[in-house]
Amino acid sequence: MYIVIMAGGSGTRLWPISRANLPKQFHKFSSDERSLIQETYDRIKEIVPQDHIYVSLVSNIYKTTREQLPEIPEENFIIEPEGKNTAPAIGLIAAKIFKRDPDAVVATVASDHTIQNVAEFQKVIKQASRFVEEKPEYLLTIGISPTEPNIGYGYIKVGRKMENEPVYAVERFVEKPDSERAQSYLKSGDYLWNASYFIWQAAEMLKNYKTFEPEIYKGLKEILVAIGTDAEQETINKIYASFPKKPVEPAIIERMENIGVIPADLGWSDVGTFDSLYEFLSKNSGETNVIKGRHIGINNKNCLIYANDKLLATIGLEDIIIIDTPDVTLVCNKNNAGEIKELTEKLKAEGQTNYL
Repeated sequence: MYIVIMAGGSGTRLWPISRANLPKQFHKFSSDERSLIQETYDRIKEIVPQDHIYVSLVSNIYKTTREQLPEIPEENFIIEPEGKNTAPAIGLIAAKIFKRDPDAVVATVASDHTIQNVAEFQKVIKQASRFVEEKPEYLLTIGISPTEPNIGYGYIKVGRKMENEPVYAVERFVEKPDSERAQSYLKSGDYLWNASYFIWQAAEMLKNYKTFEPEIYKGLKEILVAIGTDAEQETINKIYASFPKKPVEPAIIERMENIGVIPADLGWSDVGTFDSLYEFLSKNSGETNVIKGRHIGINNKNCLIYANDKLLATIGLEDIIIIDTPDVTLVCNKNNAGEIKELTEKLKAEGQTNYL
């Protein structure tokens, strides 16, 4: 078994803390000691040998990743020349690990999530790996038991249970629903949150690319030939530029016949927005206000405040997010935190990319 930490995300919804060259996985959101990517490494290092842990990332964050994860061998960094979404990234991972071990079972896990039930996470990853070893035609995912009708996550519709296994068939993947549909999903008990943790066999994954994405597969064949030669990175750079930008779910996974899911109660959050970060931290602390850094306040309620070097002083605020960084201060209503990505798009359109 091999585990790949997917570190290519940009975390734009947590701007201005998360930036293009220092995205959210490198920040200490849920701990004062370890960043999100370091916590991810801590969760998986007991599951497989150290040289079976890989990191998939884009070249601009390679240096920071090496600094934060010095334990991982240099040759285990799978570097994308540019971000092309997860279909090309998973294809490159499959090619690299297949070349090392044609029988490899690979688990891809996010670098920027929080998980409180670490033992349960480790257990279900091992269960999924054993299942795929025995049934390599299957791809498995880990479904998160939902705790609320969240409209920010994709969902998985669960089908029949497989005999003598903790695995259920996946009926379908569902995009982020509206509030009414999310409530019906929660009430039915037939849906899980999709955390995009996938477990698959390398050789079978390459076959799926051949079937469903022949143009990507054509490039992967050239890359396979070059892996281990002096022309490896040059070939990857050339081929990768021709790949389309596609998520792996609609490109490959949703078109497969054999997909299973293991439901799990992981104490999970993708801390994808400041309001979800507030919910996660306030639940853990039991406090109605979540404060980091130098702050003094009176009569504030349900606020998330990240101060920096200067003192932040607040009076009478409710449901407000304040994020202070050396060059940007963000102030927004907690209910509008999902619009931060639109704000970063506006900065890009106005040519103010130095703030991104």
